[in-house]
Amino acid sequence: MARRRTYWICQLGGWLAFAAAGLLVVDSVDERYLLTFSGGAAIAIAWTHAYRALICRRRWVQLSLLRVLPRVLVASTACGVAITASAAPLWWWVFGRVAPIGSWAPAAMLTWSWGVLLWSAVYFSVHYFERWKNLELEKLQLAIVAKDAQLNGLAAQLQPHFLFNCLNSVRALITEDPDKARASVTALSNLLRYALEATRESMVPLAAEIEIVRTYLGLETIRFDERLVSEIEIAADTAQLRVPTMLVQSLVENGVKHGIERTPDGGTIRVVSWLEHGTLRIRVVNPGQIREGDATTRVGLANARARLRLLYGDAAALELHDAERTVVADVSIPVAA
Repeated sequence: MARRRTYWICQLGGWLAFAAAGLLVVDSVDERYLLTFSGGAAIAIAWTHAYRALICRRRWVQLSLLRVLPRVLVASTACGVAITASAAPLWWWVFGRVAPIGSWAPAAMLTWSWGVLLWSAVYFSVHYFERWKNLELEKLQLAIVAKDAQLNGLAAQLQPHFLFNCLNSVRALITEDPDKARASVTALSNLLRYALEATRESMVPLAAEIEIVRTYLGLETIRFDERLVSEIEIAADTAQLRVPTMLVQSLVENGVKHGIERTPDGGTIRVVSWLEHGTLRIRVVNPGQIREGDATTRVGLANARARLRLLYGDAAALELHDAERTVVADVSIPVAA
């Protein structure tokens, strides 16, 4: 409805402006010229509306510029001739007499043809722009769908090892401490729910991610006992900032697998977050050192970097480095304004 109203406003305003421009070349303007030029504008509106119906019926806006251009030139000329022929009786009726047709008709037809050509340029420009905008929107929607599919696939890759370790921890408790085993099963169900939701929700508040990290570390403490100590320091102004689901969890799990498991005396898993110049910084520290030949570490880090790249492009980063018998994973995520 709004589109149709806009069309008619443009039709009326555009052709009245064209008629007003024609009045500027007349030596003296009186009510007769106002009547004939206004009548010419009304006739032009009628003919261009019929021309528009032809465009819609033949679907010219779907054609390429090279194919539509000759059609528009012919149609604009034909429309200019039709407007001139339709307006001539009005001039004869108002003025009573006119100059010989050969002296004014060519100029009138050329003027109206140029007017219709201008109308065509505006009409097709609007539709081509809308078509381009719709195509870009469709491409963006397809890109989002593809990105979601990639994110879901990457998130799904995190789950098997993550759940396998947790199940092993619970299994060890079944005979030793049944009550603790039941509590662990509850914790494991929360972890499972969170892992499954990771395929549907690509982003979560940092506080929710850290809560699941605490649950995971609690289960792993069953396996490692005193060999695993955890320290988590989350700045209050970062708790509600959104992060990729299971990003921190995967880094912590990586630290347990490649740090705590391989260090005879165990050590501390430390998770810290803070804001720095509009960027969320997250650091995960675990004992050990980087082993260049460790394929599973590289796959996990590549997975995490791929998710960050899909969500933030080059604005986010994940870096891994050694520091005093520890491995440090630093994540930088831009904070939305």
